[in-house]
Amino acid sequence: MRHGRRAGGLAVVAVLAGLCLLAGCSGSHSAADSGTKGTSTSVTITTSSAATTSDTAATSTTTPPQASAVLTAYRASWSAFEGALADANPSDPALAATMTDSQLEGVKANLLADQQQGIVGQGPTTLHPKVTAVSGTAATVVDCAYSATELVYKATGKPVPPVTAPENDGVTATLVLSGGAWKVAKQTVTDGKCAPGT
Repeated sequence: MRHGRRAGGLAVVAVLAGLCLLAGCSGSHSAADSGTKGTSTSVTITTSSAATTSDTAATSTTTPPQASAVLTAYRASWSAFEGALADANPSDPALAATMTDSQLEGVKANLLADQQQGIVGQGPTTLHPKVTAVSGTAATVVDCAYSATELVYKATGKPVPPVTAPENDGVTATLVLSGGAWKVAKQTVTDGKCAPGT
């Protein structure tokens, strides 16, 4: 996830572009992809309405509700990040509830750095996610997120330079089933690299 608007990118969980997905930690980070072991059914979701096409290697049993759960979890991770960024709170419990692995660690590290510098984030990110694949306990979401998040100094409300204009950022997120819930394990954000609304 990437935090507020400012030049430069930090690798984050897709900490917040992954976390700092969104901005301040403006940038994205990548982590090792999570794989699934054992026999699993694999399905490719080709539209945001969750229409599915079976992989040639397996019989499809994944249903649209699973894709819906993945999208809900993806959106929840962004909401958790934005809430934590507003206070630069790396201990916000919503982070661990919606993220895991390198994504969680990257986001927390970026938020801690922001906290130490007196930086917080304000402003929304508009999401347009689509589930592109679900395989066993892993799923992939792609998004073109419109980020209007801005990093500011908490004490003064002044923007953290350099300030960049709102932009459409390409996001690829890997979610995994963890403790019975979908969580973002890895997220990569490419600043300003997607068509608006896609």
